[in-house]
Amino acid sequence: MYITASTYGGIDWHDSRTINEQLKSSGSYDIDDALVPEVIADDIAKDFPYVEGIREKVLQALSEKSCFQFMIKSEEKDISGNVTYQECETFEANGKIYFENEAAFDGNERALMRDYAFGQVSYITTYHAEDIPNEQLGYIVTEDFLTPSKGVPLVQRLYHDIFDDLEAAQHYAENFRLHDLKYPKSIVTLLVCNKEKTSQTDWYLQQREAMKLMEETGQTYLDESFSIFAERHMENLKELKNRTKTAK
Repeated sequence: MYITASTYGGIDWHDSRTINEQLKSSGSYDIDDALVPEVIADDIAKDFPYVEGIREKVLQALSEKSCFQFMIKSEEKDISGNVTYQECETFEANGKIYFENEAAFDGNERALMRDYAFGQVSYITTYHAEDIPNEQLGYIVTEDFLTPSKGVPLVQRLYHDIFDDLEAAQHYAENFRLHDLKYPKSIVTLLVCNKEKTSQTDWYLQQREAMKLMEETGQTYLDESFSIFAERHMENLKELKNRTKTAK
């Protein structure tokens, strides 16, 4: 099994963004089916070490398809570097206590919800597990633009075809050069994929067309013709191609 953690959120839909992460177990993306709950529990527990028995609570919620809530504390360090966790503000209304910062895990949906500033800022992380046949196993490395415009949480751009070899994909990701933009921010993401399914998506076909046009016009993803949105990028490349033909 292969697990992707997808996190979406922000202040509101104008600035909300999506970040995807491929989870590992013992250094491998290939995770035994029986270990999926434990990998999810470990991923959550690492961010909330102050919650007593959180790993066991996540496993129980996954098993029973139930929910549980807990306070999100802030981390502070003293002059010696020792870490302490401070409780957040609370208020009571209608007999219920509300936390300024709180989280809830839904075992049925495999989703972790985090609310800050009494719900003014929210994030949800959903864990997706997929069984991919070995012959269809592939890896994609994308440049992910986070909230490139209002209401657009993520734009993924692909500049290299699907990798068959993990080491080759990792080497490409480690040496990848991001666009030097002040806004929006972009990150490199390596994800495991089903080659057959991915290659049939509209997103992949559009990225392949952009890569083909870059090759035909002698452009790279770092040239001035680049645009974050693939459709606009392809328009720019087609204009260059037409100008070249006219010049000849």
